[in-house]
Amino acid sequence: MIMGYTHYWNFKKNPKDCKNGSKKFAKAVKLLKKCLAKVPAEIEVETYDWKNNTTNKVKVPFILKGGNGEGEPKFTNELVCFNGDASMDYDHETCYIALDTDNDFDCCKTARKPYDVAVCLTLLCFKKTFGEDFSYSSDGDIDNEGWKMAHCIFNEIV
Repeated sequence: MIMGYTHYWNFKKNPKDCKNGSKKFAKAVKLLKKCLAKVPAEIEVETYDWKNNTTNKVKVPFILKGGNGEGEPKFTNELVCFNGDASMDYDHETCYIALDTDNDFDCCKTARKPYDVAVCLTLLCFKKTFGEDFSYSSDGDIDNEGWKMAHCIFNEIV
């Protein structure tokens, strides 16, 4: 997998202190669950062959796990916490967004591993529900596999 690929986000203030923050958070999580249900069981990701200095696309299973790459992911009205599957080396950094957080800036390095599409969907869903109170950026753009799939799924749902 290609390393060093990160998504960034921030809330203008603690999400629970935003106007209707608790309701917006719950709405974002509900929308995210709908989107995640549309992700295919297998997705295409890029791998990098260091020996030949080339990239390849391969199909791999889409599996979300808990924050440490094991157990169940959490999608509640107060918390989003997930990672890729550590048993397959598809985990990297935890995607963690909490309703009650004082972090005004956060990030998640996915290294373009299969759960990248879930992080992209998370950012799209939170932006949709929190509007100006939430912003995100990414090392990637619409041409990257995770963003392509995330935008297709998101646009189908909303």
